[in-house]
Amino acid sequence: MDTTPSLSDTEALAIHLAKTASVTDSPGEKAYPAFLLSVLGQMPYFRNNPASLAAVPIPGDPKERSNLLALVRGSGSRCVVLTGHYDVVQTSMYGSLEPWAFDPETLARKTLDSLETVTGKDNPLSRLKEDLASGEFLPGRGILDMKGGLAAGISTLAAFAADDRRVGNLLFLAVADEEGSSHGMKAASAMLPAYLAERGLEAAAVFNLDSAVDQDTGEAGRAVFVGSVGKTLPFAFFVGKCTHAGAPFDGINPALLASEFAREVECNPDALRERQAAPGEEAPPPTILYFREARSSYDVTTPQSVFCALNVLSHTRSPDEILDTVSRVALDAMNRAISTLRERASTLSRRVSGHFALPASAPAAVNFDEFARRAERLSQGVLARARRSAEAAFPDDRVVQTLSILEELLPFSGLEGPAAVVGFAPPYYARAELDPARDDAFVAMLRAELSEFSAEIGKSVRVRPYFPGISDMSFLAPADSSGQRGFVREQMPVVDPANDEASRVNVGCPVINVGPWGREYHQAGERAHREYSFVQLPKLLARLVRATLALAPAGGKSSKKETIA
Repeated sequence: MDTTPSLSDTEALAIHLAKTASVTDSPGEKAYPAFLLSVLGQMPYFRNNPASLAAVPIPGDPKERSNLLALVRGSGSRCVVLTGHYDVVQTSMYGSLEPWAFDPETLARKTLDSLETVTGKDNPLSRLKEDLASGEFLPGRGILDMKGGLAAGISTLAAFAADDRRVGNLLFLAVADEEGSSHGMKAASAMLPAYLAERGLEAAAVFNLDSAVDQDTGEAGRAVFVGSVGKTLPFAFFVGKCTHAGAPFDGINPALLASEFAREVECNPDALRERQAAPGEEAPPPTILYFREARSSYDVTTPQSVFCALNVLSHTRSPDEILDTVSRVALDAMNRAISTLRERASTLSRRVSGHFALPASAPAAVNFDEFARRAERLSQGVLARARRSAEAAFPDDRVVQTLSILEELLPFSGLEGPAAVVGFAPPYYARAELDPARDDAFVAMLRAELSEFSAEIGKSVRVRPYFPGISDMSFLAPADSSGQRGFVREQMPVVDPANDEASRVNVGCPVINVGPWGREYHQAGERAHREYSFVQLPKLLARLVRATLALAPAGGKSSKKETIA
């Protein structure tokens, strides 16, 4: 194993962190906190204060993972938290280059060799070839998402610890499972207030270190995000009318209903459009993550149902508004599909001098809570039984559990096709936002520091309102209401403990995202911009940490130097 590089060399440290694999749900993820302990343990501060560095098991985690906490104390009670996730996504998309996916320097050479014959600006691989050939980008699984951010955080922590006159306190928090269900941050956000209070500390701000992507010059990637998108996973469960495949017009195939719905929503920025939170800022459009029918064996009967779940990111829409829109889009899609069937039946009837009578029922869309009530009226307790059965059959996939529950309730619901049941599948991420009244001084400081820093590096680093992808910020500064969260629970077939009111924790301080930028995370071309991610970002973090710790708390006085404990 490579020896740990100097913690002040952020790029070498990022490479070192990337070389130790930590794929979500793998043994490597479980073992990664021990690796981080060995990295941070070389700091003189932690050799002298070993109790300030610890891996803390995540309560109730079936994968037995841990979060890592590293606290450097100075004077006063104010504390900035630097946080990020250490898990990464899998590497099968690297193909023949997969053996080097976790070795950034070797991967850069191997990738360039594999792209030797790539030519033409229209080739999507040309940008990757150009970026790597320039030396401005470093590839590798996790180098961007988000070992680069962790490296910048560790470098900042090491520099802070080396200052014998440090003012304030700095906590580095590395969490598991962001790429899965955020078990790590859900546990960390619940324990963080008590952790700080037990040590006489108050949270001044939390800096999430996740990465941004920019397919252009980096203008959009060099940013500090003062919020994070909300994420829901609404589903539409389309119910048709079964028929023999030799007489297709005697029934209604839900595959057509679902396909019309999919055509309307997939990557359509107008399908669930919302008001802009700021000029030029829109959440990414919806995209379908599950599209399937549930039969387990072949026969010549058309499907009874097709399930479609779509990723919806939002800046301003509430869950009830999202589900109302999905219901409307599903109803419109079914009406268009029926019109298409009628036209095709008419075409065939003219050719064969026959008559085809489609089922006459008008399409209907119902919310899950109504669907479940209908089933319970006929078979009391069917929902609880379906939930137990689904969890036993599919313990690791709560979206498939959702489909299983819908399938089990359908015969008891009295619902006839063409119809759609709409609701939510896990996971649910609340939108994250600053508190305008509490955080106005922090935002003013942030803008002033970014303006000065931008002038120093000769490139803009700007404030953006929402981090464009789901992030752990949602569990630190949730902006949803109790009513909105309750609505999601009502419309969710699966019981999700992480969505109950007790899990709605707000750390009571500004939460922002300050991380690297690069391109194509979760893809084989994942790469970080070297100058910004490994040189400029650590300087920016150190600057913002100092300014935040010196800032007067809301309604209080500026921090004063005291003897370091």
